[in-house]
Amino acid sequence: MAGKKRILGVVASLRPGGNSEMLTRLALETVAARGAETDIVYLRDLRIGFCDGCLSCVFGEGGCHHGDDVTWLFTTANRYDGLILASPTYLLSAPGQVKALVDRGVAELARSPGRREIPVGVICVAGLPGWDYLVRPMVNQLGFLLGGKLAGSVLGHAPGPGETLLDEPLLEKVRDLANAVYDDRRLPAPEGVCPVCYLERPVKAEAGGGPDSPGGDSLACPFCRHDPSRPDVQHRFTTASLLDFLMSWMLPSRERFLAHRHEVKAAVATLGQGGPAGLGPAIGRLRPERPEPAGGG
Repeated sequence: MAGKKRILGVVASLRPGGNSEMLTRLALETVAARGAETDIVYLRDLRIGFCDGCLSCVFGEGGCHHGDDVTWLFTTANRYDGLILASPTYLLSAPGQVKALVDRGVAELARSPGRREIPVGVICVAGLPGWDYLVRPMVNQLGFLLGGKLAGSVLGHAPGPGETLLDEPLLEKVRDLANAVYDDRRLPAPEGVCPVCYLERPVKAEAGGGPDSPGGDSLACPFCRHDPSRPDVQHRFTTASLLDFLMSWMLPSRERFLAHRHEVKAAVATLGQGGPAGLGPAIGRLRPERPEPAGGG
């Protein structure tokens, strides 16, 4: 007899007792009733450093220099059979900790190229309809990075902590999403959004617009590049597409830069002499004043 399925909840909200946490708990209770073992991770318990663009994760051998909990999160998530990922909305999009994990995620994929793909159910909560335009595409993007395939994405609205628990239609959607993760199946996307990333109203791509705009009468999504007229082209956030981006653009960028670094150095020097990065002394650097730590040293 096969072992129990294990489902992990990941709560991106930094506020205890918020709607993201409540709906994640509902989803986990739903799959637990079917026999799943469940655990939960709060991003507020983790150390998550911002990517500073040093590219040591790409060109070095030791991984990210932060040495924080990001690799632990990606490694831990992949030990489960499914994920529930929930996030609040801050001014149209996801909060900063979600973007920080997305920025670090491509390097995490490169560290574990043989990882298995697992279903992810995404839950987003916004206070007001119309102020949530980018939240699902952003959190779905993290879902692709953490798990690899999206089971579905639910959006709810409630301004107060825990208030979503009074919205029975939303609760039913969360239960359906949890069951889809448990069953490893994909729910149909609602009308009017990209079926991959859930960006509202995909627009026509402009002809000759480069790799992000396939051209012609294509209805390519500007966020994830899903194009229903070109089923042979993978969207931007598949593991294969992200690794191709790493190998075909990020890695070769080092040699391209080294080829003309002397020109870059000369151009930087034209900004002025002295100071860091060639910036002249006429530009003052401002920093907030902070009291010295107590106890000295």
